[in-house]
Amino acid sequence: MGGILRFLNTPLTTVQGTPLSLTDLLMTVGTVLLFYILARAAAGQFQKRLESRLKLTATNRRLIRTFIFLSILFAGVYTSLSSLGVNLSIFLVPLSALSIGLGLGLQNLASNYIAGLVLMTEQTIRDGDVIEVDGIRGTVQEMSLRTTVVKTFGNTEVIVPNSLMVSQRLDNWTKSDQILRVESQIGVAYGSEIGVVHQILHSHIVKHSAVLSDPEPRTFLVEFADSALLFRIQYWIDDPSQRLSSLSEILEDIYLGLHEHGIPIPFPQRDVWLKSDPFGPNVAYAAAAETD
Repeated sequence: MGGILRFLNTPLTTVQGTPLSLTDLLMTVGTVLLFYILARAAAGQFQKRLESRLKLTATNRRLIRTFIFLSILFAGVYTSLSSLGVNLSIFLVPLSALSIGLGLGLQNLASNYIAGLVLMTEQTIRDGDVIEVDGIRGTVQEMSLRTTVVKTFGNTEVIVPNSLMVSQRLDNWTKSDQILRVESQIGVAYGSEIGVVHQILHSHIVKHSAVLSDPEPRTFLVEFADSALLFRIQYWIDDPSQRLSSLSEILEDIYLGLHEHGIPIPFPQRDVWLKSDPFGPNVAYAAAAETD
């Protein structure tokens, strides 16, 4: 037994003049392992007991769990190294060199993580928001520090880098509420009764179940176009997923309503007028004869 103890306590190496034995190394590994178990347990207890009580999005819950886990694990590593008598300031120079390398080689990755922190801190977007960025339109499914998953209306999932969310124009349709305005234009033939057209448009909009009564739907005569009188319809819904379906159903009803009242929807056309030669055919034949 004495030989085993001497072996365990025999210095194997030195760090900053402090001898380190196998016992010291085993205690260090054991301490880090203990803190790792504590970190996993603390993150699990937060998920089990506190997440349901706190009104947090799924993204913020994941961020807090990760922060708890890494904080406790870092504390374990720091405690272990300090107990060995290691001066942690010696790591400043390697960390500085590493940060320079990361800054040069991983600029895009670093910018995505920083952008993710900005988005989560400012709550620019949240899970479930309907957004449009860089031509991508859909619902935010999941956010992480590096990317955001957007499920498009075509049922595809697009992985968008967070740096794009910060650098490009971002339209958040549901940041403050779920109410969304829908617009469309309809052309009717010249000569149609404008008041009747307004009545037909308005009546078929308000009867749709998805349309809100407040704000009230509106119709406008907006342009004397080349072949038609152009009307614009506006209405509001509180479910962004019904934007296209409600518009399609309303336009179908409007088409049938206009048809029942005998109001045509014109197509682009051009009138061509042919005029006879003002000088007459004899003058043209005489000119041709002189050139011969």
